Amino acid sequence: MKKIILLFAVSISICITSCQTDDDAGPADTKDKFIGSWKITQEFENGIEVTVETCTLQDVLTIKDDQNLTSTSYIAENGTCKLEETLTGTWENLGDNKYKITPEIDEVEATITFSGNTMTVETTDEEGDFKQILARI
Repeated sequence: MKKIILLFAVSISICITSCQTDDDAGPADTKDKFIGSWKITQEFENGIEVTVETCTLQDVLTIKDDQNLTSTSYIAENGTCKLEETLTGTWENLGDNKYKITPEIDEVEATITFSGNTMTVETTDEEGDFKQILARI
């Protein structure tokens, strides 16, 4: 469940960051950097890096320009990675590097920043601070 929430949080954060422009062009003139397919490369909980499970490295978050998204997650079973579930949802760029992701389960707001082909998604909840770094695929 936490993995799914983090994936959605990442997708929201990316949308928020990418919709901002440094010039006078309107949002319609630029493509949101959040749009695309992403895979997790690193995770942090309360500032401490945690090991990303091998099967989690196969998870894919796909952000579409129609403000829909899908997330596939994998789980280890009998020594191999097996598709655990596919979730769908929507995303909205709230501005100021904030995104709202509304998956099938719950709504998440995240701060997302971009650097080259990577995206950093940061969320905070009652369990603490979470950060994921994802790479565009």
